[in-house]
This record gives sequence, structure tokens and C-alpha cells, in this order.
Amino acid sequence: MLLVFITLAATFTPIFSKLSVAEISPLSFGFFRFGTAAILFFITLKIRKLDLKFERQDYPRLILLSLLCIPLNQFFFLTGIKMSYASHSGIIYSLNPVYAYVIAVLFKYEKFYYSKLFSILLTVLGIIFIFYENFSVVSVNNNVITGDVLLLFAVLTFSLYLTLGKGTIEKYGALKTSAFVFLLGSFFYIPLFVYDLPNLSFEKVTYMGIIGFLYLSIIVAYLAYFVWYYALKRIAVSKLTTLSNISPLLTVLFSVIFLGEHISLFFLIGSSITLLGVFIMHRVSIDIS
Repeated sequence: MLLVFITLAATFTPIFSKLSVAEISPLSFGFFRFGTAAILFFITLKIRKLDLKFERQDYPRLILLSLLCIPLNQFFFLTGIKMSYASHSGIIYSLNPVYAYVIAVLFKYEKFYYSKLFSILLTVLGIIFIFYENFSVVSVNNNVITGDVLLLFAVLTFSLYLTLGKGTIEKYGALKTSAFVFLLGSFFYIPLFVYDLPNLSFEKVTYMGIIGFLYLSIIVAYLAYFVWYYALKRIAVSKLTTLSNISPLLTVLFSVIFLGEHISLFFLIGSSITLLGVFIMHRVSIDIS
């Protein structure tokens, strides 16, 4: 059940995001989504009788994590997916382990292995294929290109958050760290929300928008965090990483079924190359460890 929950949470996040931002402005939606999740984390923290006190030297990193996880990541992700496609988001977000590895090497958290270089080059080649078709008809798909670029930045900010936050989470625990990051990140998000107020309207909100909000706020932003860290203690990493490769494929499939998105030959080739690179990266990481 844990495996199924994690897979479905990742699979439907781009789809429900695409549906939700079609009915409410992306910037406002991000504020409501993580503001709700932050409140739920705070309530859980109080129930567990934990506080939000940290050692003084850790606050600068916590502030950075808050900026990366909430205002920056949500700006890039929600704005990007409104302009692009859910299927593109699924494939682009599969790059997360590749981004995370490169960042870890740059910050000297991990060693560089030439065996992983081939995986990185494959993912780059795959993304070039995905972008190529839209560049060739730029007058029609310029919004899609912009959206895809924003999604690449969304993955970058999320990968930075995961990599830089690993030590803090190990030191203080996922609940305490996430509660602080979500609360402070939501506070940092307020200027974006205020800026977006003229675009905020609930006139177009349907039951799908409400379901999308509940899913993304409670299931993904709140519950998925607990399930993921609990699963890491109970399930072999190899199984979890295998599922990471299945979720993008399911996202593409359901994007076609529920959103009617068109899948081109270039997208299929690029997606296959990208996912192959990510899969090889996972396998090499498991063999090295």
C-alpha cells in the first residue's frame, strides 16, 4: 500500500496541478496549497509535542530551504505547468535524481563517478529531443517552451532543497524540519500572493479544481512527506527508485486519457532516452552503495 500511495501521489501531481491552475491563478493557488499544508504540519507538530527550536547556526540554511521549497519551487512549477503539459512535467521531474547528484558533487557531498556521466548525457539528449519539436514551430509553441524551461528550474530548486536539506532532516527529523520550512516558506510567499491578488478569482472553480486543491495540499504536500520517509525505513531503496521510473510513464498515460494531451514522436523518443538515463543513474547508485 505504501508503494501504491507513493506511485499514485507522484503520478497524478502534474495532472491535478494542470487542472487546478486552469481554474485559479497559479501564484494564488500555490499560496493556498502550501499555507494549508503548513497549518497541518504545525498541528501535527503540536500533537507530537515538538517545538520549532533549532541551533543558531542552522537557521541560515533553514531560511534558504524555505525559499527554495515554497516560493521559488511553486512559482516555477505552477507557472510552468500552466504554460506546458502535464506529460512534460512528469518527464522533466524524473530528472530530479540527476539534478540532485550533480548538485551533491558540486557541493562535495558525493564523489564524482564517470559511470554516472553517461546517464547525465542521456538525460540531456532526451530533453533536447523533447524541446526540439517546440523550437521548430516556435511561433505556435513558444508558451510550451517557456513552460518547459520553468519546469526545469522547478526541478532544480526542488533538487537543491532535497540535497541541501538532507543533513538538517537527519539532525532534526522530517516533521520538525518540514513544519518550519513550510511555515516560513508560506510567509515568504505572501508578497507573490499579494502581487497576484488582481488575478485571483473563484468564478471558474469547479469540483475538479476543489479535488485538485485537496489532493495537492493534503495528499501530496502533507501526507506524502510522512509516507515517503516512513517508506525509506521499511522498503528497499531499489524498489522505491524503480517506482520513481514508473510514475512519469503513468503520468504520460493518464495525461493522454484525462487531459487529451497529444504525444508526438519526438516526445516519445526524448522521454524514452531521458527515462533510460535516469534508470541507469538509479542502478549505478545502487551498485555503488
